[in-house]
Amino acid sequence: MQHLNSSGSNSTISGNADHVAPSVVMGLCCLVGVPGNIAVVVVIAHNFKRENFTLKLMLNLAVSDLLCLITLPVWIYSLLYGWSFGPAVCKFISYLVYCSLFASVLTVTLMSVQRYLTVLYTQCWARLRGTGERVLLVTLWGLAGVLSCPVFVVRDVVAEENGTVHCTRHYRSDTEEVTTLLLETVLAFVLPFSILVTSYFCLHKKVNQTAFFSSQRMTKLVTSIVVTFFIFWFPLHVINILGISAVFLKSKTLENFCKTSWLITTALSFINSCVNPFLYAFASRNLRQEAPQSGNMQSASITNV
Repeated sequence: MQHLNSSGSNSTISGNADHVAPSVVMGLCCLVGVPGNIAVVVVIAHNFKRENFTLKLMLNLAVSDLLCLITLPVWIYSLLYGWSFGPAVCKFISYLVYCSLFASVLTVTLMSVQRYLTVLYTQCWARLRGTGERVLLVTLWGLAGVLSCPVFVVRDVVAEENGTVHCTRHYRSDTEEVTTLLLETVLAFVLPFSILVTSYFCLHKKVNQTAFFSSQRMTKLVTSIVVTFFIFWFPLHVINILGISAVFLKSKTLENFCKTSWLITTALSFINSCVNPFLYAFASRNLRQEAPQSGNMQSASITNV
């Protein structure tokens, strides 16, 4: 996180009013998201079926979101009192957050691809069952881990002249900053969101008259998935793009704006991890109850979606 003051006094908190709003948002995310994701894990574990890959993806999503949300008390404390845990903990927790966020985004993306292939190319997806699905999950976490590695280089404890201490990004050059922000935006938003929208658009276009989209609940769920992903991730990556612009324009004003805005946009990304249990697990439960009412082949496939 950025702009984390080291003082624990009340004057420190009052002097950092811009940190209160993100702290409140993160606190609410922790209170709602942690129990919500734990509930999803418990329910899925109780009803787990080895052959149901959708349940595995939902479990994977809940675990990745939970890993992200359990770090929030540390960040909230840091926003209000400053970073006092040392550089090693700074790098480790930052890596855990990035890894879990990447895993969450990749899981949501894989869900959209699975829905597309399960409904339209059932035999193609059937070939992946068993070993292929396990390989996908291992690859997903491996990719999330690799994409998060730059954190060990660019995140560190930084002390300013006024005594303020941050666990924040510390770039050694403009090239390093631009490369990091650009890769983060492309790999964590542009590419996943493009796959997400393309999968659901093609699915809607090809089976619009079938049972899959004759269900009003399914249409609402798909719309909610796309809109939610966009709302909670787009602002953060807009700030990343503005940060890149600040480097090229050598604008201190724009740079300061990005640093201030980064806090609240990061808080929004945590909300996404808080919303996921309700958006996927609980909504999909209703859809699975609705699916058997139709004898259509595609409708039967929805029970695995």
